[in-house]
Order: sequence, then structure tokens, then C-alpha cells
Amino acid sequence: MGATTKEDSSGSLGGSASTILVGIVVGSALALAAETYLARSLAPEVYGTVALAYTLIYALGLLLGNGIGDAIARTLNARSGEAPGAVVSSGLVIALTIGGLLVTVGYITRRPLAEALGEPALATYLPWLLPFGLLYPLGQVAFGTIRADTGSKVAVLVRDFAPRLLGIGVLVVTAALGASLLGAIAYWLMFPSGILLFGFGYLLFRQRNRTEPLVAYPDDDTLRTVWGHAWPLAASASMFMLLSTLDVLMIGLFATSSEVGFYRAIQPLRQSTTFVLSAFSFAFLPLATRRFSDGQLDSLGQLFTTSTKWIVTATLPLALLFVCYAESVVELLFGGAYAPAAPALAVLTAGLFFRALTGLDGDLIKAVDRPRVELWTAAVGVGVNVIVNVWAIPRFGIVGAAIGTAVGYGAYNALELVVIYRTVGVHPFSKATTGIVFITVLVALVVRLVTGSGVSVVVLVAAGGAIGLSAVGSLLLVGDLSDAEIQALEHLERRTGVHLLWLVLKRNLGGTNT
Repeated sequence: MGATTKEDSSGSLGGSASTILVGIVVGSALALAAETYLARSLAPEVYGTVALAYTLIYALGLLLGNGIGDAIARTLNARSGEAPGAVVSSGLVIALTIGGLLVTVGYITRRPLAEALGEPALATYLPWLLPFGLLYPLGQVAFGTIRADTGSKVAVLVRDFAPRLLGIGVLVVTAALGASLLGAIAYWLMFPSGILLFGFGYLLFRQRNRTEPLVAYPDDDTLRTVWGHAWPLAASASMFMLLSTLDVLMIGLFATSSEVGFYRAIQPLRQSTTFVLSAFSFAFLPLATRRFSDGQLDSLGQLFTTSTKWIVTATLPLALLFVCYAESVVELLFGGAYAPAAPALAVLTAGLFFRALTGLDGDLIKAVDRPRVELWTAAVGVGVNVIVNVWAIPRFGIVGAAIGTAVGYGAYNALELVVIYRTVGVHPFSKATTGIVFITVLVALVVRLVTGSGVSVVVLVAAGGAIGLSAVGSLLLVGDLSDAEIQALEHLERRTGVHLLWLVLKRNLGGTNT
């Protein structure tokens, strides 16, 4: 591969990742602020019961919605040049059908579910949240249409910014009225409502300059095509979705509603280990697919290890902060009533950091054309998660659930790495990444020893800054930055107008590596 190709691909990876990362970080920050308010405004047992009802509907709604959204994007890309109206209409028909079925079944089974989980109040809260099961698949039809031919900025706006701002607006109104419980339910419903509202709003706005209709009669062939793409994606999504929601459901089965509330409060914080992964995923998949298709396995391996190094460097400081100062983080965010959640946060964050260490293995599995692997590796992860949860939750409570989730994800990621290595002979590990992890962890332990455990906001911010600087410094010292990486960072500087500290230092200390 020539230098220009390296520069272009690195610039694409860094530039697109920066846009998506900003969206994910801001969206996650808005969500965390809202979830923190909800946890603080409701007693743990009430918050736990409502959150359990939401988790049930969320898991099923996300499962069905993600399948139809990806199917719309895939079908529209495969039919470039054809009118998209029939594809969009087919998606709407499927979304209405499966969403309506979910709402109906959920309403009929609300009492048996409440009895099975030992939470009588669940039968009251479930009907309030059932609209999520219909709104989310419909919203994903709009989002899938946008993904098919629109850049990352619009996608970020529709998925991450607008729905969260809408939900926070609803929270402000309900807080003024003193209706915290209603606010929690309304906030969770605003997420799919916002995607649906702003997604189709953008599509209708864009449609003013186009002659073909946004929707058209869904002929049988198009309907079968969209459904043929949707159900395998939904099957794969079902396994992966269980990995992220099974812990809450099994706490509801084996423990109390208060423990559900403790665990549900810290769940948004575990995204600290994955949001950088999600940002890089947007550009990584097409770049990796191109290298594999061209037979450039050495370049593919370099892309895998380099992206993992960046992901680990960006993820490790926040993960270490949550592990070393779990008690302070929980009490500062949620109040002393949620202090029992601190050990679970430390275990969950430490365990899920393994996902950052394994890099974008799920995207690489798709790039090397092994789509079924994602299904069976996720199924193994779910099985491991269930076994560990059944054993650990009765013994260790929510810490046991955190262990089960971490071990389940670990099994899933490890199996995918084995398949990747056997298929194309590449892996995400490098001496540079190992050095970055070793130095940053060592600095974090020293900072934790110096500051102690229960710290103020000022000390917590200072500790986070010290750990973050150690990660940047270790990247500079042992990161082995290539010319392509330096060019990607310079591309990021030009896009953001911000001079990156480590890049400035790198220039001053002797230029770039060759």
C-alpha cells in the first residue's frame, strides 16, 4: 500500500471517529446527567422496579429495532439508483407488525412476568413503558434510511443529540411539577420518540429537493428482501442484547428491587469502556473490508493493532478512575443511598475494559466475511453469563452480576479473537499497547495511594487529569506513532482547530517515526 492510501485511510478513520466520538460523548453525558437525576429523585426500590420494567421493554424493542434499521440501510445500499420508497414502506410495515405484536404480548403477560420476577408493581409500570416497543422499531426505519446515504453528522444529531435533549426537556417539566416517577417513564419514552420525530423530520426536509417519494407501495419482493435482511440481524442482535441486559433481569429474579436500582444506576457508567470503540467502528469496518478484499493482510493487521492502541489510550484513564475511585464516583453522582453499588461499578468497569483491549473484533469478523461467528460467539457469551449469574448473584448480589457480565463478554471477545487469528492471522495486541497499559495502571495506583479513597470533586478531577496525562505520556514514550498516525492526528487538528498536546510534544521531541 502506498503512503497516500495510508494517509487517506488513517485520516478517514480519525476524522470520522472524531465526529462520532463527539456525538457519543455528548449523548452519553446527557444520558448520564438524566439517569443521575432519576436515581437521585427516586428511592432505590422504586427506581429499581421502574428500571426493571424499562429493561424488559428496552431489550425487546432494541432487538427488533436494530434488526430492521440495519436491514433498511443494507437494502438501500444494495439497491443504489432505485427509488427507496418501497424499501422504507416495507420497513414501516415490518416495524408496525413486530412492534404491535410486542406491545400486545407485553400487555397480556404483564402480570405473569411480575409474579415470576417477584415484583408486583411491575404489572403497573410495564403498560406505561410498552409504547417503547412500537416507537423504537419505527424510529430505526428512519435512522436506517438516513444511514444509507447521509454522513455521520446527521446520524449523530438524530441518534445522540436531539432525542437526549428532548428527554431532558421533559424531565425539566416533570421536575417542576414534582412528578419524578412520571418523569422517569416519559424520559425513557422520549429516546425512541426523538429518533422517530427528528429522523422522519429530517427525511421530509431533505425530500423537498427530490422527485421520488419517500414512501411507496411495499411490493412483495421488496418486503421479502427487507425481512430477509432483518431477521438474521435481529437474531444476532438478540444474543448481543442479552449480554447487556441479562444482568439486570437476573438481579430482578434473584435479588431485591433495591439491588436492581443500585445496579441500574451504575449501568450508564460502564459505557466508559465502549464509547471510543463505537466511535472508531463507523470508519473501521469499510477500511478493514477493503484491505481484506484486496488481500492486504499485513495492512489489515496494522489497522487492527493501531486502532486498538488508540482505543485503549482513550478508554483506560476513565476506566481506571471508576475502578480506583468507585465509592467517590457513586456517592458524588447518585448520593449516599447508592453507596452499595460502588463495588459492582469497580468490578464491572475493570472486567469490561477487556472489550477495549480486544479492539474492534466484532467489526473485523464482519470485514473478513464470517457473519455467523457473531451469532454463535455471542450465544456462548450469553450461556456463560447465565451460568455465572446463577452461581454468583445469590452469593455476591450485584457484584456477582457484574462478574457474570464481565466473564460473559470476555468469553465472547476471546472466541472472536481466536476465529480472527485462525482466519487471517492478525490480532489486536502490540508492545506499544502493553506499555501504555502498564505505565498508566502504575501511575493510577500511585495516585490512588496518595489521595486515598473518599475524595472530593476537586481531588477526583485532579486524579483523573493525572491518570489521563500518564496515558498521553505513555503513548508519546512507547506508542511507536507511525507517519500515518501523525498525519491522521494532524488531520484531526485541522478538523477541530485544537492543537493536540501529545502531537505538539512529539514534534518538539524529534518529529515522527518512519
